[in-house]
Amino acid sequence: MGYRDFTEMPVWKASLELLIRVYEVTSEFPSEEKFGMTSDMRRAANSVTHNIAEGFGRFGNRDKTRFYKISRGSCFELMSQTIASQRLGFIKEESVKEDLLNRNRSIIEELNAINKTLES
Repeated sequence: MGYRDFTEMPVWKASLELLIRVYEVTSEFPSEEKFGMTSDMRRAANSVTHNIAEGFGRFGNRDKTRFYKISRGSCFELMSQTIASQRLGFIKEESVKEDLLNRNRSIIEELNAINKTLES
């Protein structure tokens, strides 16, 4: 994979954009959700991004894939939270929900490919 550090990884760049988008979207959530869904979604988005970075810093492939799999799991968690937020009326526009879901799906696909390479 020849990257000097995680900031050169396309999947990390995509996860950072997802993180920023989640913060933008959740800033519009009701104030009573500050310690609920807002916090949960932001934590999951942070987990996606920062576990990719931590995985990059690990030496063995098995250790790397463990962190990439945690990141992948956080993508699925964030997808569930996005759907719930839309159903609860926190996300009003279908396009916003679909944007978040598609960003997660893309990151999951990239992580799947990285893990497949590292595990073979």
